[in-house]
Amino acid sequence: MPTYDFVCKKCGHKFSEFVSLREKENVKCPVCNGNVEQRFTDFMYMGKGGAGGSASGGCSGGCGNCSGC
Repeated sequence: MPTYDFVCKKCGHKFSEFVSLREKENVKCPVCNGNVEQRFTDFMYMGKGGAGGSASGGCSGGCGNCSGC
């Protein structure tokens, strides 16, 4: 089962949850039991350089796959 990142729509609490794809729609906030929405992390947005790309497509220089951009 994968880990998903969520943020609560009610209290703003950010957390990760280890759930199946089917169960991720039923996740509630562990703090206030409010409805949550899935957060998308930089890892999910792969740039041209492959894994480790950022959402903006820029390079942080720490991946070792670039020439110091």
